[in-house]
Amino acid sequence: MKVLLGAGAALAVVVLGVAHRTAVDAGGDSLAGADGEWLVLAVLATVAMWLAGAVSLLGTIPVRPPLGRVLAVQFAASFANHLLPAGSGAMAVNVRFLQRQGISRGAAVGAVGLNSLATGITHVVLLAAAVAVAPSTLVRVGVHLPRPDVRTIVPPSSHGPVAFAAVGAAVLSAGALVALRGSRRRLRRRARRVASAARRLVREMRELGEVLRHPGRAAALWLGSLTLPLFHALILFSLLRGLQASIGAGTVLVVYLGMSSLTAVVPSPGAIGGLDVALVAGLVAAGVSSTAAVATVLGYRMITVWLPLPPAACTFAVLLRRRVI
Repeated sequence: MKVLLGAGAALAVVVLGVAHRTAVDAGGDSLAGADGEWLVLAVLATVAMWLAGAVSLLGTIPVRPPLGRVLAVQFAASFANHLLPAGSGAMAVNVRFLQRQGISRGAAVGAVGLNSLATGITHVVLLAAAVAVAPSTLVRVGVHLPRPDVRTIVPPSSHGPVAFAAVGAAVLSAGALVALRGSRRRLRRRARRVASAARRLVREMRELGEVLRHPGRAAALWLGSLTLPLFHALILFSLLRGLQASIGAGTVLVVYLGMSSLTAVVPSPGAIGGLDVALVAGLVAAGVSSTAAVATVLGYRMITVWLPLPPAACTFAVLLRRRVI
């Protein structure tokens, strides 16, 4: 069994490398032309990113496993996260690890869900804070907030209310027809999913309230959740400066927070694909040349995914063999 685990991890690395060979080659080329000092900063930010994930997870559980072991689990989870979509690989690894620490499966799932909830909350808070502090960053990334015009909102014609009523009736009628055409089984299934999601959210908010009553756990949870996206943005900023691209750190932070939020619903392993395209588009909109934007995102993937992938796979196999996960 131990041999099979090691062979399976190695095979997964080979398959991923072959499937994304073009991206790996391009990422290596982009890193080869970057400034070495900025690359060192990007690598250090990558390590700090895993440390932030470990600290955040520690804030959601009552037990206190060694920080080094939790950090190793986060490193192994980064490997699993690129095999399954929407971050489910890392969630499964963390749930298994918490169960090995004597926590029930329900409590482990709740802790991992609470960690994801805190990450989502801090993501939105950071984005709102960055925009509030420097509203000009929205203009730099190509977002222009429209100003309402009373003349376009209220039509001067006396037939305006009648027209609005007619349009509203048409929309309601169309909605009613669509609802009637939907099968009852499908509607019931959707209702059950919504109710389940609502119950899960209420449970996680209750658990969040319990954590906030413990200052140490609350500090670990919020500190890890807040710094995690900052380190991602720091990696991008370091690569951009290493490629001699002139852009502010605040703009890079807004681009990363905004684009990662938009692509969070894309079910791709490790967000590879959707986030890459969105980051390139956001950087280009912020004034970075298309060549530098593509090279930066490829370098970002090289540092955060492809270079750590073989050692992360080995760590995953070792932790499995030692029954840590």
